Amino acid sequence: MRPNETLLIIRQNLIKSYKKYEYMLIPLLKFIIIFSVIRMISSSVGYIGVLNKMGIVLFLSLVGTFLPEKWLILGFVLLMPIYVVMVNPILGIAGFIFLWLLYLLFMRLFPKESLLIVATIVCFNMGIEAVLPILAGLFGGYVCIIAIIIGVFIWFVMPQFALIVESTSLGKTEILDAFSSLSNSGIKNIISDKTMLSVMVVFFIVFSIVYIIRKQSIDYAAYLAIVIGSAMNLAGFIMAILFLDINILMPVILLTTILSAIIAVIVQFFSQVLDYQRAEIVNFEDEENYYYVKIIPKINVNTSNKKIKRVYDSKMEHKDYMNGSSIGSLMNNKEANIDE
Repeated sequence: MRPNETLLIIRQNLIKSYKKYEYMLIPLLKFIIIFSVIRMISSSVGYIGVLNKMGIVLFLSLVGTFLPEKWLILGFVLLMPIYVVMVNPILGIAGFIFLWLLYLLFMRLFPKESLLIVATIVCFNMGIEAVLPILAGLFGGYVCIIAIIIGVFIWFVMPQFALIVESTSLGKTEILDAFSSLSNSGIKNIISDKTMLSVMVVFFIVFSIVYIIRKQSIDYAAYLAIVIGSAMNLAGFIMAILFLDINILMPVILLTTILSAIIAVIVQFFSQVLDYQRAEIVNFEDEENYYYVKIIPKINVNTSNKKIKRVYDSKMEHKDYMNGSSIGSLMNNKEANIDE
């Protein structure tokens, strides 16, 4: 058996195993992600109260596991300001207003794509954020990159917002001073953050390149899009480091880009495998249109084995024995090909 066939068989067996236990794996994955996000939110704002206890966090994660996308996003909008309110009520209300406006303008309209906002924060926390625009370009549309950019904005705002929460008390004078500093210098610093703007621009360029290439009618378009998109991600951040002096280490960019490309290749491989050697181009027309279609069959490896099994008929043997048949005839049997 050739190495590529062995790899395809492994892929097919893993997909079968995943589909067999999908009802268990998807809720488990959702539970882990929700648990991680809640812990990350509570630690970022410095909340150490009752809602941060392990039992409460586990209960909230368990409830969120069985919620649909739109209710899960709404829970994120409601839960995040609650943790801030426990530390600073006024700033918690301000955060709630911002997230609620974001929900009304975007999340409510695109609930599935809005999950990328949370995914962006998780990927930044794990250090694999470069994979986001590549996967979004492979499997999504331009709504996905908008959600990723919103997630990038929240990720860069969270440290400054948490700093304001920790540095202010509940006094009226301190809260007014915090809002004054936030409106005068905080917003300007956020908008003029070179690192955040560089990440947004590079992610948008990488997404656009991957999206355009994977739409082309060329062989191995998805894998070519991954390679070119990863190279553009690396080149974009290198230019930002050299010309804008952003606070990102070049070895970190190289490592995360390579890791993200590997993850994207694995995801694409398990998503679909096409047999480009058997590709065909079909031309046909009707009264109104002319059609030019490229057909690429998917690769399906037949892993079934045929085995010969002897089936003995005890009644026939007994009948032949009573009729005086020879011992050789008693050993005759039926053979059946059973496809496992």
